[in-house]
Amino acid sequence: MGTPEAGPPFLPLAFRLFASFGLLVLHAALPLEGRATGPGEDLYLGLLLLLLLESLLESAQDLKATGLIFPVPSLPWIRWNLGLDLLLVTLVIGFHGVLRETFSTLYIFPVLASAFYLGTMEIIWVGTLSAAAHILLVLAFTMGVFPAFGLSREVLDPEPARLSFVLGVAALQVFAVTLVVVLIRRNLDTLRTDLSVSEATVDELQALHQRVVESMHSGLITLDLRDRVTSANPAAETILGQPIAPGTPIRDLLPLGDFLPRLGGREERFEISVFLPGLGKRILGGHLAPLRGGTAGASGQILLFQDLTDFKALEDRTRISERMAAIGQLAAGLAHELRNPLASITGCVQLLRKEDPAEGVSRRVLGILERESQRVGAIVTDFLDFARPAPAAHALLSLPRVCEEVRSSWEMDPRTGGLTLLLDPVPALDFMADPAGLHRALMNLLSNARKAVAGAEQPTISLQCLLQEQRLTITVADSGCGMTEDQLNRLFVPFAGTFEEGTGLGMSLVYKFVEAMGWRLEVHSAPGLGTQVEIHIPLPTGKEGMASGAVRD
Repeated sequence: MGTPEAGPPFLPLAFRLFASFGLLVLHAALPLEGRATGPGEDLYLGLLLLLLLESLLESAQDLKATGLIFPVPSLPWIRWNLGLDLLLVTLVIGFHGVLRETFSTLYIFPVLASAFYLGTMEIIWVGTLSAAAHILLVLAFTMGVFPAFGLSREVLDPEPARLSFVLGVAALQVFAVTLVVVLIRRNLDTLRTDLSVSEATVDELQALHQRVVESMHSGLITLDLRDRVTSANPAAETILGQPIAPGTPIRDLLPLGDFLPRLGGREERFEISVFLPGLGKRILGGHLAPLRGGTAGASGQILLFQDLTDFKALEDRTRISERMAAIGQLAAGLAHELRNPLASITGCVQLLRKEDPAEGVSRRVLGILERESQRVGAIVTDFLDFARPAPAAHALLSLPRVCEEVRSSWEMDPRTGGLTLLLDPVPALDFMADPAGLHRALMNLLSNARKAVAGAEQPTISLQCLLQEQRLTITVADSGCGMTEDQLNRLFVPFAGTFEEGTGLGMSLVYKFVEAMGWRLEVHSAPGLGTQVEIHIPLPTGKEGMASGAVRD
């Protein structure tokens, strides 16, 4: 059985007990000439003794009932004790002289004590009764209503000014204190109401926080600065398959090792494989972050994690399915591209099997065989380049020279039909790249642009090189047919091209080359508005990556 919690002492009872005891001791200790004496002294001492005995009896009963000294009683007993205190003050003032201003101040105490236990109206009543008791006491003795008692007696010719002063000062003190006490009481009531509302809000937030933490499917563990568990939600115990006691080192539960961040560190993500008793091998993933305290520093760490075992298994199955689907799609595309030239080759073979074909027919058939064989060879070559790309070579290239070689290849290609390649002024710049891969990528982009402007009223194709801060952007733009949203989404899929000419692997090869170089590719297009392809090349900050010079056409 626990010890009762001690609260503030009940002031009226404590005041009456110690005041009556102190007055009795003081009266007995002082010499005859130094203490107040007079008629009714025995009555005064007897009443003080009765008040002391009553206080002792009430304190003993409270101690026996509650185990506490001076506990706060019920409201009727509060009123009873305040009344006895008022009686004690009246007795003391009556015996020591009603016209002595110093003793009239004692009426303030019942008013002050009432502020802790009574409401506003009852405090006003205590103040009114105290002031009235003092006024009646003074008038009763000075007018001879009460017989002589101690130092109080009838005044045959009272001075009106002194009498008014004594009564006025006492009443003013009592009512001033009453006003202050009422104001304090109202502020206390307001503070208690606000405190109750705040406590209710805090309780609701704590309950909500507890429900949220307990409802989480992710494990949540908080750690102190020594990496020991301070709290864990039910999901954490379910994932780890064991109860988690506060104070358990986190390394006994999870082999986090270097994932544990240092004090003041940033969030650390992790994914680990662990063997859990009763659960076997599991894959856990999550993150660790500093747990901020009331001050700017960290008070510990917070660990949020999930069981990724089933998700990883599903991810592996999905990855295998996607690979199989991609292989099937690639095989179907390759078969589709090879079917047409193989059909032409088969037809030519059948014509050559006929007896004595005409010389013109033979020559035409052999030309078709050569062209279709070359087409099959180009498809196979591009497919091998896409499936098993050669490692990219890095060399220091001159941008003006690269653009000049691309323009020369464009002008020498008979398929351009005399279409001019618009080349903006090229910055004098040296950069690292694979020369053969970059040339082929730019020629693939220009080839697609040439096919896109076929049939356009004003066909234009441009090559632009723009240098911005530490980035080079090479742009190939055309005024051709443009692409729909669906075509843009399938732009880099092998054999998804819509042009009759080509192998359908050009943009796929461009994408793989750009990714292998660590560059970035952006495509902007809309039906009827042409296409703009941008290759963004990051440049090093050192002097070896750039060389200033004159701008060249």
